[in-house]
Amino acid sequence: MVNRITIWCGSFCVSATTAVLWPELPSLNLVMTLAIGGGVLLFLSKCNFHFHTISGEKQTSWIKFVLIAVSGAFIGATWLASLGYWHLSWQLPQSKIQQDVTINAVVDHGGCLSGQKNAEPSLKNRENALNRENTESTANSSKSKPTQSAGHDESEQRFMAYTVKVNALDDLALRFTRKMTLSHRVTGACLHNGDEFTATVKLKPAYGTLNPVGFNRQQYLASQQIVATGYIKQLHHESVLHNHSTRHNMSVFLSTLPLNQMRWFQALLIGERSLLTKEDWHTIGQTGTAHIFSISGMHLSIIAMTAFYGCSAFIFVASSIVKGKSAFINLRGYVLITLVSSAALYVMLSGMALPVVRAFVLLVVGIGFAAFNNVLRPLHMGVFMLFTCIVLFPLSLLQASFYLSIGAVISIWLLNWRFRFQAMPWYKALFYMQLGVSVVMAPITLLWFGTASTIGIIANLFVLPVITLILPVALLALMAGFYFSPSLDFTVWVLLKIDTVLGWLLSCLSEAASWGISAIHFYPSTGSMLCLLIAMLFVVLPRWRYKWPCVLLLILPVTFSLIPSSPARWFVNVFDAGQGTAIALTKGVHAIIVDTGPMYNGEAPLASKVIPAFLKRNNSEQVDMVIHSHGDTDHAGGKAAFKAWLDNEGIQPSWISPIDGCERGRVINWQGLTLTFLWPEKGNLEDSNAMSCVIKIDDGHHSILLPGDIERSSEYAILHAEQKQMTNGDNAGISSAQDNKSHFEKMAVDADVLIAPHHGSKTSSTDIWIKRVSPDVVVYTQGYENRWKFPSHSVFSRYQHYGVRQFTTSEFGFIRLEFAEGGYIVSSERKDAQNRWYLPRYTPRHLISSESEVKKTDIFQAKHRVD
Repeated sequence: MVNRITIWCGSFCVSATTAVLWPELPSLNLVMTLAIGGGVLLFLSKCNFHFHTISGEKQTSWIKFVLIAVSGAFIGATWLASLGYWHLSWQLPQSKIQQDVTINAVVDHGGCLSGQKNAEPSLKNRENALNRENTESTANSSKSKPTQSAGHDESEQRFMAYTVKVNALDDLALRFTRKMTLSHRVTGACLHNGDEFTATVKLKPAYGTLNPVGFNRQQYLASQQIVATGYIKQLHHESVLHNHSTRHNMSVFLSTLPLNQMRWFQALLIGERSLLTKEDWHTIGQTGTAHIFSISGMHLSIIAMTAFYGCSAFIFVASSIVKGKSAFINLRGYVLITLVSSAALYVMLSGMALPVVRAFVLLVVGIGFAAFNNVLRPLHMGVFMLFTCIVLFPLSLLQASFYLSIGAVISIWLLNWRFRFQAMPWYKALFYMQLGVSVVMAPITLLWFGTASTIGIIANLFVLPVITLILPVALLALMAGFYFSPSLDFTVWVLLKIDTVLGWLLSCLSEAASWGISAIHFYPSTGSMLCLLIAMLFVVLPRWRYKWPCVLLLILPVTFSLIPSSPARWFVNVFDAGQGTAIALTKGVHAIIVDTGPMYNGEAPLASKVIPAFLKRNNSEQVDMVIHSHGDTDHAGGKAAFKAWLDNEGIQPSWISPIDGCERGRVINWQGLTLTFLWPEKGNLEDSNAMSCVIKIDDGHHSILLPGDIERSSEYAILHAEQKQMTNGDNAGISSAQDNKSHFEKMAVDADVLIAPHHGSKTSSTDIWIKRVSPDVVVYTQGYENRWKFPSHSVFSRYQHYGVRQFTTSEFGFIRLEFAEGGYIVSSERKDAQNRWYLPRYTPRHLISSESEVKKTDIFQAKHRVD
C-alpha cells in the first residue's frame, strides 16, 4: 500500500514539476481528458489488484505500477494546469491600464516599521517589487499634513514597495482578492502590514524585462500570484485603517531597544529584512550565509527542536516529582502539542513567510504520522511531503526557495544514507555533512543566482552553531519583555549580550566577504546544471560498472559552456532594458558595448549586473570599446556602474561618445568587422539626441545600423551628406575608383538590420530614411506601456508598409541577432529561449487598434531566418 501511494505521489510530483517548462497551458479539453484518464487508470489499477487477489493468480505487478504511475502523472499535470488557468483567469481590465484607478486594499507585506528613519528598501525589494517605470512623485498629492496616528512617524522621503490584496477597483468589487505590487514615494507616514487603505493608483499587468541572465521579475510575480503592478499616485490618508498585528507591535517594541545590530535582530527574530542594506546582502551572499539570516525552514526546525527538548526536560522533571502518576499522563502527546504550538507561533512571527509555512506544513505531516504510529521510510516520507507541498503551494515551483529547500533536504538525506554519518564522531559528521551539502547545493545556487560562495563551508560551520544557540534565547527574551513588562531590564540585558556576539560575528563575515576568493561567479545554462546535479547523484550512489564514464559524460555540458563561441560568427545582443537601450556586440572572446542602459532611482541594475553576467556567460569578457550614442540617462545611465565593474575586472576599453571619438568618416576595423561612424560631423561639441553617435557595423555580407536617438533633422543631414559624397565624389585621399566605391559602401546607410531611431518615436524614422536604409528587420528598444507610447503607431505602420519585420523588446524581451556568411538569425528570449506559459508576451496596446492589425502582428511574432 505504501509503495503504491509513493509511486503515485512521486509521479504526481515529477509531472507537476514539468509545468515550469511548458510553453503554454494544455487546452481545457486536454486538461479534462487528463483528469478523467487519471481517475480511470487509478480505478483500473485497483481492479487489477483485487482481481488477482480474489482469483489467487500471480499478479503482473509492473502493469499495476505503470497504471498507478501514469495516473499520478496525469493528475499532477491536471493540477498544475488548473492552477495556471486560475492564475491567468483574471486580467486587469483594458480600461484600467495606465489610468487613474481608485482601489481599496490591505497591505499584505512590505509595510514599514514605526520609527523607521532610514528605510532603504532591500536590494531584493527593489528588484522584485518596485515598479521603476512611470513613477510619479506624491509629495504634493495632499496639501494638508496627514494626521499622525500612534506609531506612524514622519520621516524623510523614501521609496516603499508594498504587496497588497485588492478587493475593489473603482466601483468594481472583486469576488476574490487579487495581489498587486505598488511602489510609493513616501514623504510622510507610510503604510504598515495589515493596514487597510484607499488610494488613487496607476496600474498595468504584471510584467517585467526578460534577459538571458539576471532577475526574472515576471516569473517572481507569477510565483507570488501577483496580477498587476503600479504605483500610488495619491494615498487617501483619512481612509487608512490600522490593523496592526502582534508581529508588527513586537517589531516596533524591538526597534525601541538600544541595539547596535537592530536590523539583524529584525531579520532573525521577526523576518523583517527591509532594513538590511546592499552591503549587508553582499556580505551574506559572498559568505554563503544568506539562508541563515533569512527566516526559513531551518529556523523553524531550530525552534521546534528547542521546544521538543525543553518540553521533554520539563516533563522529565515533573514526572520525577509525581512518581507513580506519570504512567497516566500522555507524555508524548504533550510534547507533540507543545512542538506544534511553538512552531505555529514562530510562523506567525515570521509574517507567514512561504518557506516557513511550507516547513510548518511538512512538520505537521511528519508529526501526524508519528502520532498515529505510522513508521515510514525516509523515501516514502520525503515523497509524501513533497507531494503535500506541491498541492498546497503549486506556484512555489517558480521560486528559488522551493528548489533550495528541497535540494537541501534531499542532499542531507542522501548523504546520511550513503555515508552513515551517525556512526562518526559528531564533529566529523558535522564537517562532512556541511561539505557535502555545500557541494551539492552549489549548482542550484549558481543556476538561480549566478554566484556560489567558496568560503561558505567554513562560514556555515562557524555561524550556524552560534545562530542556533542565540535564536531561541533571543526570541524568548523578546517575548518576555513584550508580554511581561517587569522583565524588560532582563530582556535588554540578554539582547545586549547577544548584540555583542552578533556584532563580532558580522564583523568576521564582513572581513571574509572582502577576500577576493570569497565567491565564484558563473552563469550556466539550466541544462548543463541539471547534468551536473545528476553527475553528483551518480558520484554519491554505490559503484556500478559504467558509473564513472556516465559521470564524465554528464560533466561535458558544463565544460563546453566554458568555451567561447566561434569567431566565425558575430552577434548583436539587444538587451531588454525597459525604456532604454543597451547593446552588446560580441565575437569570440571580444565585445563592444553600445549604450549601457537606464538608471532608476540612482541604480543601474542592467549595467551593474545583467551586462557583466551576460558577458561572463558568453565568455566574451574582453571589452574593447564602450560607445555611448549620447549622454541621456536612458542610454548612458549605467556608465558609472559599468565602468566600476570594468575597473574591478582590470579591463581598460576605449570610450567613445558624440563629443569624444565619434565623428563622421571614422572607420575602425575590429575582429574582421568594420565599424563606420556616420554621425555627428567632425568637431561636434553637443551631446544630445540630434547628435547621437550613428554607427554601421559591416562584415562584408551583412550589416546593422545603430542610430541612437537621432530625429528627422539628423536623418536628413546624414542622407544629405551621403548624397553629397556620391555626387561630388567626396573621396579626398582615396587613390582609386575601387577604393572610392569601397569607401562609399561603408558610408552608405543601407543595412539589413536597423535599431529604430529614438525607440520608434514619431519624430524619427521618416519615409525617406526607411527607403534609403531599406532594412529587412527593425528592432525597437522600448519599455512596456511606456508613457510616450513608443513605438509610435504611425512609425510602426510606416515600417509595416515597406514589409519590414518588426520586433519590440517589451514584447519579445532580449533579442539576439546571429550573423554568419550565409545569413543571419533573429531570435528572442520570450519567443524562443524562455517561451513559458507564465511569461506571456504582450503586444503594445496602442499598436493593436483593430482586429486586422492583431492578425498582422503574427507576421513578426516568430523567429526569422534570412538566408
